[in-house]
Amino acid sequence: MSTQHALLRRAAILAAAALLGGLASAQSLVSTSANIFATNGDLAPGLGGETFNGSSTFDTGVIADDGTVLFRGRLVGGTTTTTTERAYFYGTTRNNLQLLLRSGSPEPTGTVPGATMNTASGSGLSSSFRISADGDMFFGISMTGGGVTTSNDTGLIVGTPGNFQFLVREGDLAVGTVGATYSSSFSSPSTQSSGLNAQGRAWFTSSLVGGDVSGTTNNLGFYTGTPGNLTLVARKGDVAPNGATLANIYAGFIGQMNASGQIYYDVTYTVGTGTPAVTAFDDRAIWLYTPGVGNVELVRENDPVTDIPGAFYLNGTGSSIPFNFGHPTFTNSGRALCAVYLSGGVVNAGIDELALVAFDATGDELIIRKGDPAPDLQAQSVTLGNFNFSNCLMTNDDIVCFTAALVGPNVTTSDDGAMFTGKKGNMRLVMREGDVGPGTTWTFGSPLGQSTIMNNAGQILFVNSMSNGASSVGTTWLYDPATGLHLFSANGDQLEVQPGVFKTVTTQGGIQFNNGDGRPLSFADNGTISSRVNFSDNTAAVLTVTFAPTAIPETYCTAGTTTNGCVGLISASANPKIDHSNAVTISVNGAEGQKAGLIYYGLTRHNAPWCSSGGSSYLCVKAPTQRTAVQDTAGTNNACDGTMALDWSAFQLGGGTLGSPFLAGNKVDLQAWFRDPSSCKTTSLTNAVELTYQP
Repeated sequence: MSTQHALLRRAAILAAAALLGGLASAQSLVSTSANIFATNGDLAPGLGGETFNGSSTFDTGVIADDGTVLFRGRLVGGTTTTTTERAYFYGTTRNNLQLLLRSGSPEPTGTVPGATMNTASGSGLSSSFRISADGDMFFGISMTGGGVTTSNDTGLIVGTPGNFQFLVREGDLAVGTVGATYSSSFSSPSTQSSGLNAQGRAWFTSSLVGGDVSGTTNNLGFYTGTPGNLTLVARKGDVAPNGATLANIYAGFIGQMNASGQIYYDVTYTVGTGTPAVTAFDDRAIWLYTPGVGNVELVRENDPVTDIPGAFYLNGTGSSIPFNFGHPTFTNSGRALCAVYLSGGVVNAGIDELALVAFDATGDELIIRKGDPAPDLQAQSVTLGNFNFSNCLMTNDDIVCFTAALVGPNVTTSDDGAMFTGKKGNMRLVMREGDVGPGTTWTFGSPLGQSTIMNNAGQILFVNSMSNGASSVGTTWLYDPATGLHLFSANGDQLEVQPGVFKTVTTQGGIQFNNGDGRPLSFADNGTISSRVNFSDNTAAVLTVTFAPTAIPETYCTAGTTTNGCVGLISASANPKIDHSNAVTISVNGAEGQKAGLIYYGLTRHNAPWCSSGGSSYLCVKAPTQRTAVQDTAGTNNACDGTMALDWSAFQLGGGTLGSPFLAGNKVDLQAWFRDPSSCKTTSLTNAVELTYQP
């Protein structure tokens, strides 16, 4: 780097610090680690001198697992016209960025001779596009020329560079009908209402006309498959297994695909049809489609709630959508997370009538409920209030993320929102409104309703408006389960877009919708995030930032339930380093209060009943084991507020011998037991947690 260049960089950093005040003490990942693909003024590759420029220069990019980013850019210069000013580009860096397709060029399948990708006055390339985990692409086009008419001038394209095919074309005969044709415009498929996975399977909905279409009773179809091999999943007017007629499909915009091609989606039944007859109180349902098997009903309005005797799923808000969801919430194992309303039984309206529930073909599982103790805030008597539906997420490993209002005796309007993550029974606090952001002097605003996405490593990217009491600043934060919160970007950041050229960040954003393989379109499981960053001079840049996930401790096995109904759970704050230099806290919560207990560890997992007969505990760690010191669980006698803690690094440095010395990759398994006089062996055991040593 030249001296002049270094001085420019230093000046830019100082300018950012002056602008952001206390917030700038935490340098953002965007300002320090951005991999820029393109910005205004860059020469567009593969063309004749055109550059990226003009209004709304870039659409946000989507990313494959290998880091390939696909995006659309606006071109100026050369021979550019209104029909040729948009183009798709892809690559993994600025240096290998390539032109994919340009509006005005021949349609990419070669099956409509003379047709070009444009309208009479504009671009023919959709602003909505997808890329799967392994790099398959999906987008819509509009065509003119080659005998194309207004009834067949759009289509959905899938494939890879140089090998594109029509998935479906407007005006084609519709699969599964008698003479009907697809009548939807496929020029701009929504990333919410379509899908593509790494198998190359896609899904979409389409209006139908002609043939066996009868008015509006059967004029909508839901399709999935590959080019030349489409299947009708469901059609408006079909008769369901319960005898009810499908009044609508995908009316609530609930629809996602997973890696095996399963799709979960919502349907509406016609009131008065079926046995027993459908009513307005049970006319909505979620269906699961499995290729080669067909559809099953996952859950229906007014179904009983398995984990709450006497309760049922109810649309308690007057909304037409009783089941609510975020992206992604559909896993590769076929589980779907929904935020749902409850009624009946012991449900109390306004107190505990909301829940997060996972559904699959085997049934339903309550994950967490309004009114439950707020994770990590139990000691302050804080409970969960209303969930924010759009922020309820789930990974392929059943890690959930959600935001919720908080309720408690000391909760105020300045700290009544929070974000949580973890698995059922082992949640943790990510952030709380009013807390100071790490490395800053600014406090978090409410997370409710803010854009939030999560990858399968359990990393979370979320937007938040922070405050210093006098002013606010828009920020985006990255949460890593092992290392906590990191500032991803902040309005006012200085970003070097070209050598010596710094611009001021105003906003940034990604795409949260499911990529068809259980993660968001713009957040890869290796921690790479695709983003469009906007600047104060109305220009922008397409970039990626990678924050590789750190392995986190893994909980396993089943905790016992004590005679007072307590379920003791063990967890760890981080994986240890081989030199024991990092802080690792082993925590036990939910144990019986005022009892003696201890934590022990071994080197191998186990899973055997603790008692030969009776009792609910399991021995989860195989001998040989080593014990730590006896502790008092404190708390309240006969209550479930007992706790224990162990500084793992200090214990190892002070005399832990079993397994020492540890090498990177070595594992240890920990479990806790505590007194429970009425149980077998007079003790109860927690679940277990496995640590993996890091370099």
